[in-house]
This record gives sequence, structure tokens and C-alpha cells, in this order.
Amino acid sequence: NFELWAGPVFAMLETCVGAIQAEEMIGVVCFHPQYVTPDGKSWPGFGHMHSVPRLKQWYNQHSSSSSSSPTTPPLSDDEIAAGGAWQRRTPHAVINVLRAEQLEAAEGRRRSGELYERNIRVLVGNKEEGEDGSASVGLEKLAKDLKREQCL
Repeated sequence: NFELWAGPVFAMLETCVGAIQAEEMIGVVCFHPQYVTPDGKSWPGFGHMHSVPRLKQWYNQHSSSSSSSPTTPPLSDDEIAAGGAWQRRTPHAVINVLRAEQLEAAEGRRRSGELYERNIRVLVGNKEEGEDGSASVGLEKLAKDLKREQCL
């Protein structure tokens, strides 16, 4: 139940971290089979995922430099949201509790905008192969594979 997971369960985790004043020490990253990317307005999201407006900004900023074809149509907000969500979907609900310094180190070692743009493009972009050799996986295959993995 994603609503339970994203609502009370995550709120409880955040409250516990806050109650012991450990925000500077602990970061929580969440995964769920029905993960939904925060829209940036009505739902703030949870577990270190960026909102659709932020992902869209990164996608637009970096997609022109990574696209193999200038005629490649841009992705819609729904496709960008799906690309964000699929980065946090797993066969079963998972909570990663990490030291905040680990999260900061990971953020410092990567270029977030480029990483999220590439992941979105590979997961839900058009099917043609990009300059980096990556072709889109596609929403149907992602859903089919998730369902299969949930049965394992």
C-alpha cells in the first residue's frame, strides 16, 4: 500500500530521526513497487527523490547535449514523472537508512542533473539509441519485469 508507505510510515521515520535530532547524521532513502514522483506542489514526496519540476529542469538542460537526434521529441511531464518513479521502484518496499555523510559523498561524486536525465531517457525515452549506446527500456517492459520480480 503506497499511500500507507509514503504517508504514515515515512512520517514516522522522519519523526523518529527528528526526535533524536539526527537529521545531520541520518538520511533515509525509500523504494517501493508503486513509487510516485513528487509533483512539487501537492505532495512533497519522501526519501530523497526530486520533484517533477526539478527533474524536468535537469532533463531539458541536459537532454539537448545527450540526444543523438535534434528531431527527438521532448518527453512530457508524465514521462519525466514516470522516469523518476521507476528509479525508485523495487519488487518490494525498501528503506535505506544511511549516514548523511554517505549521501553527501555520493551527491558530491556525481552530476545529479546528468545522472537523472540519462536515467529518465534510458527508462522512458524514445526507443532510438543514444550516442552513449543506451536505448530506452520502455514503460511496458519495466512494468512486466517488476511484476515478474515480485513473484520471485
